[in-house]
Amino acid sequence: MNQPQQMPPAVLALARAEAAAGAAYAALLRRAEAAEADAMRLRALLIRRDTEIGQLRDEIHLLHVETPDLRTRLELVRENRRQADQLVVLRRALGGGWRPDARQRPAFGA
Repeated sequence: MNQPQQMPPAVLALARAEAAAGAAYAALLRRAEAAEADAMRLRALLIRRDTEIGQLRDEIHLLHVETPDLRTRLELVRENRRQADQLVVLRRALGGGWRPDARQRPAFGA
């Protein structure tokens, strides 16, 4: 009869090492592919961000060309808001006793 030969321990160890190396290689390959996919996704996000920034810069430039006094207008709006906030503070400081119709107007001709 033909009896199967037993493999030497070194051959078995080599086979196990090759299987482990193959599994490790496959895992590393999957990680590399995932990293490459992430890199592509991030590049796409950067391109999108850069495109949006460029469009916003173009819009700002166009606004400055169309309305050269835009900065002055924005400063006036900010000052107006600051004064409105201050008015609220002053009204609260008066304890609600101030009414628009309670203002004294000087007599005509005085």
